[in-house]
Amino acid sequence: MNPIRTIWFKARSLGRRRAVKQEIDEELRFHLERRTAENIAGGMSPEEAAREARKRFGNVQTVREQCRERRGVNFGETTLQDLRFGLRMLRKNPGFTTVAVLTLALGIGANTAIFGLMDHVMLRLLPVRNPQELSVVERQFSHPQFERIRDLNKVFSEMAGTHPLANFAVGLPGQTPGEAAGELVSGSYFSTLGVSAALGRTILPEDDRSPECSPVAVISDSFWKRAFGGAADVVGRKINVRSGSGNAGTSGLDIYEGAAARSGEGAVLTVVGVAPPQFFGDTVGTPTDVWIPVAMEPAVMPGRPWLNKGNVRWITIVGRRKPGISEEQAGAAITVLWRQLWMDEAGAKLTEEEKRYISQEMIKVESGGKGFSQLRSQYSQPLEILMTVVGLVLLIACLNVANLLMARGAVRRREMAVRLALGAARARLMRQSLTECLLLGVLGGAFGLLLAFAGTRILVSLVSSGNQTIHLPLRPDWRVLVFTAGLSLLTTILFGLAPAFRATRIRVADTLKDAARGTANQQRGGPGKILVIAQVAVAMVLLISASLFVRTLYNLRTQDVGYDPDHLVMMGLDPISAGYRGDDIGRVCQNILNRIAALPGVRCATFSENGLFSGTESSTQVSVEGVKPGTEEEQRARFDQVGPGYFSNVGMPLLLGRDMTERDGPAAPRVTVINETMAKFLFHGSNPIGKRLFTSVTGLERIPLEIVGVARDAQDHSFWAKPVRRFYVSYFQPIDGITTANFEIRVLGNPGSFAATLRREVQEVDRQLMILGIQDLNSLMDQSLVQTRLITKLSSFFGLLAAVLAAIGLYGVMAYEVSQRTSEFGIRMALGAQRKDVLSLVFGKGMRLVLVGAIIGLAGATAATRLVSSLLYGVSATDPLTFAGVSLLLATVALLAIWLPARRATRVDPMVALRYE
Repeated sequence: MNPIRTIWFKARSLGRRRAVKQEIDEELRFHLERRTAENIAGGMSPEEAAREARKRFGNVQTVREQCRERRGVNFGETTLQDLRFGLRMLRKNPGFTTVAVLTLALGIGANTAIFGLMDHVMLRLLPVRNPQELSVVERQFSHPQFERIRDLNKVFSEMAGTHPLANFAVGLPGQTPGEAAGELVSGSYFSTLGVSAALGRTILPEDDRSPECSPVAVISDSFWKRAFGGAADVVGRKINVRSGSGNAGTSGLDIYEGAAARSGEGAVLTVVGVAPPQFFGDTVGTPTDVWIPVAMEPAVMPGRPWLNKGNVRWITIVGRRKPGISEEQAGAAITVLWRQLWMDEAGAKLTEEEKRYISQEMIKVESGGKGFSQLRSQYSQPLEILMTVVGLVLLIACLNVANLLMARGAVRRREMAVRLALGAARARLMRQSLTECLLLGVLGGAFGLLLAFAGTRILVSLVSSGNQTIHLPLRPDWRVLVFTAGLSLLTTILFGLAPAFRATRIRVADTLKDAARGTANQQRGGPGKILVIAQVAVAMVLLISASLFVRTLYNLRTQDVGYDPDHLVMMGLDPISAGYRGDDIGRVCQNILNRIAALPGVRCATFSENGLFSGTESSTQVSVEGVKPGTEEEQRARFDQVGPGYFSNVGMPLLLGRDMTERDGPAAPRVTVINETMAKFLFHGSNPIGKRLFTSVTGLERIPLEIVGVARDAQDHSFWAKPVRRFYVSYFQPIDGITTANFEIRVLGNPGSFAATLRREVQEVDRQLMILGIQDLNSLMDQSLVQTRLITKLSSFFGLLAAVLAAIGLYGVMAYEVSQRTSEFGIRMALGAQRKDVLSLVFGKGMRLVLVGAIIGLAGATAATRLVSSLLYGVSATDPLTFAGVSLLLATVALLAIWLPARRATRVDPMVALRYE
């Protein structure tokens, strides 16, 4: 019979055992009666015919049992017997059961928690129609560029544009708006994704035909229930929305020209639909509450008339590929189209070098089935590392439990021998042993799932930081349950198969006579010691990796950033949405600065566009007067637009020249301060003061800048970045459109106590000014290290857990060793051995295991840490100090684990041992 059919046949019998037994009995009776009838027909008497039929048929009970076995009836009964017996044995040994289940629960729970986060961040597809057909274009475009690409492309059947709204607020009429997540989308957004409305309708192409033509919105299911209580009449109701600064690439001083005068209150929209419950949007970790037609951008983002601006890149494109089109083909086609559009926009003013630069530009198209995700780019590598770490922890847990089972199997050898002597089959005993292991795996998986649920919450809280709050469903779903079940089964095989196999490989006669006790012990010792060596090796790898991450975090956080971050408060403002333009932006910022500087407890203050460890980064091309320009990359430099006294108030030392002042205003000659990296690169050690740079953000007009100072290099956005070429211009003499104002305020007291005061001062100047956030600089710095801190904390925890589990395994092996050699130690002491000799014997045996495991672990760590070298800072992957420190730590833990069994060995009474012998 086909094996699959046999399994199915037996599985069906498990649920109808009584009926199957009756069928077998009736079938046997039929065969006996038929043979009896044949014998009677042959001339035998009824009694003789029945006797001859039974004789020829064989033992009826044996045949009955064979039939029941083939039909799976006995399998179900024996399995239930094994389960009951296994539960009794686990209850009989609560200490063993508790240690084994908790060990497995820690390993399974850690793996399940990390997998749950990986599933949401890296693996899960969007809940849309055929998500595998979606692609994301890895670049932002202006809205006119998006429309032309949408209309001219030949590789996407449908294409949509999106823009997440920053600092988005939404409220019902008459209520104070609250923080929410909003997104501007083109009219083809929902049709491209294949999402229909649960109530009402979605946003349609007609809704973005012209600017502000359709003041409508679609809301999410969660926002519908949260804001409207799930009211059935939500379609047609009004909401007030407003967004602050936008995430966009801008170039030029005209990016805000043409904005209509507005109150700054935002827009009033009509709800036309509710999205289905399973649809959270296109961004993992940031579920969208409100979708708004992109044509409503001027009203929703007051002061930013970007809809028809060609020099503002703010639209991200998602498209559905045509059948047979790969992502590589789509990328190549969009690249060709993009180059053509770029050259058409520039026209005849393109230089040969610019044409060469455009011809080298490539646009990448990636899979969009999993949606947009900053989390994926930030945490993919850390999660992969952590998944490897917890996998190794689970391996140690399995080795630990296997060691416990082997020790327990050695204790039960006599029991197994008796059962074999009474006729039990070895396969039957092995199945029973595996059933006990399966029970341990199931219990470990169940408790592990509970630990995983709590662990996932901790993980999400570690990933979330400050203004980057991550929203992920924390309830276990079928994916997590299947993963946990599969992991429980895998651990059962890993830790249960070898002990179950060894438990049944015994010689009955020798075991019953207890004549092969020494041989048995020797056989038992080998595998147990190998498992301990493996545990020590894996623990060594994990501890070294964790130590390197700890040193990396310490090096990053304690490095000299070029200024003192203590008592420095950062406050972000959005003057654009309040209607300020041109020189008025600088004037209102100076007004606010004067008020803040006069506050009690404020030492000094200044402001800049990009801020410190917040805001954005800006870059452009620069050239030196009288010097032939280099390559495109050599001309590239980053810049910031800063207020008066920026360097002295922030604390960045000036190596040459002067600071920015209020005199560097719109009518004054344009000036700049460069950092020392830029000074060395451009001037090679000569004095740059008084020399001129030329820059052109738009590529049209060259702006001259006189160098008036050289500032020390500073880390202003990332601890990881090496010093780059950077120059600073006056906030009152902008070379690019101002987007925000970030105030740097140095205070005397606790930075957290100034937030309310600062808000009041801003509101007294202009109530329409949107405050983007107030935080002390140290908090912002800590937020920039969330990724590193996540790896460090979790790898340290799991490294220490691995060390503890390895110590428990070592303790178990040595304790068993001492218990089996009690008589030997008694004899040695009776013959004159001192306690220190016994201690030396036990410590020597245990430390030899540790030494072998440490050597293997050091070799493994040397190879493994090279794989994470890109995540290290200020320490090499093979740092000798780290390797030596971890070796010393592990040796200390091993000595403590061996000390208890060794101490017990020295307390053996020679007379008791000899009497037992």
